[in-house]
Amino acid sequence: MKEMYNNYKKELSKKNNILILISVVFILGIIFGSIYITILETEEKTTILNQVESYFLNNKIGFEDKIEIFKNTLISNLTYIASMWVLGLSVIGMPIVFIMIFFKSFVLGFSVSSIFAKYGFKGIIGVLVYLFPSSIVLSIFSLFLATYSIIISFKIANSAFTKKTINFKTFMGRYFFILLVGIILSVLCSLFDTFLSPYLTKIFTNLIK
Repeated sequence: MKEMYNNYKKELSKKNNILILISVVFILGIIFGSIYITILETEEKTTILNQVESYFLNNKIGFEDKIEIFKNTLISNLTYIASMWVLGLSVIGMPIVFIMIFFKSFVLGFSVSSIFAKYGFKGIIGVLVYLFPSSIVLSIFSLFLATYSIIISFKIANSAFTKKTINFKTFMGRYFFILLVGIILSVLCSLFDTFLSPYLTKIFTNLIK
């Protein structure tokens, strides 16, 4: 019983350490993404700011276009989650998962800083509209998925080097459950971004007029 408790404590500690490491990578991505816009050429920066303005102003979309946007958003979310999930089952998965987390947070930081660069302090509301709730929910979920992916990838790599066999049944049930949660969140967030987010965007555009 004591040995089981010690093993569980060790496993929990490992997960926390990996989660902290991934969170650090995520934060670094946000920081680098946030400062990237400051080093862009004037022409490139103008193009980005025009795209930001277009994102908030073009909120009158027909139903057929919304269906297409929903499909594209859902495919994008599912591809990201499924790719990270599959990488956990490979030996080379660990470094790629870190890269995926970094670039996801880089894009997030760049998008937020672009909104502030365009609208100044008024952009706070724009940032909230942009982040809530999909970007926040999927980012948090990505951190936990990455943690489990790296743990499983590490176990597989360790088994390959030490020639020890591992019992996939001990962790694959939970891993499949995480994938299922990711699929559900992807569908819900895609629905929100497509059909509800435009209304929040319209509120922001009315405030800045």
